[in-house]
Amino acid sequence: MDEPPFPSTTPLTAEDATEHLNNLQKLDEEIIALLSHASKSLRSLNEPTTQSAEQAKQDFQTHASNFFAGLESVTIGLRKEAKALQDANVLGSTVTTKAEWVGRQKEKEGIAAAEAVLRKLKTDADD
Repeated sequence: MDEPPFPSTTPLTAEDATEHLNNLQKLDEEIIALLSHASKSLRSLNEPTTQSAEQAKQDFQTHASNFFAGLESVTIGLRKEAKALQDANVLGSTVTTKAEWVGRQKEKEGIAAAEAVLRKLKTDADD
């Protein structure tokens, strides 16, 4: 008798599947909020307003901070869901490993980009 390539350690019941779908829906909503924070942070830097450069910088920092906090939350949630689906033999074994590597790399790139923008703001404010 052939064994499945990825043995299931936790069977996926209908209730479990519904819970996972609900969790993924919540994560989808968090991703929408992430995009909103990213948009607001960029808008605070690019749109001319009556606020001071210091206020624009503060708005950017607030929205960028909210973005990265939300990104961490979504990343953790997606890893948990991927792990649960992997344990239920719904996903292959390499999905979680790749997601962690890619997520860490993208997070580093995002932080570097945000730091570059903040350095530019500081330079512009000093001039």
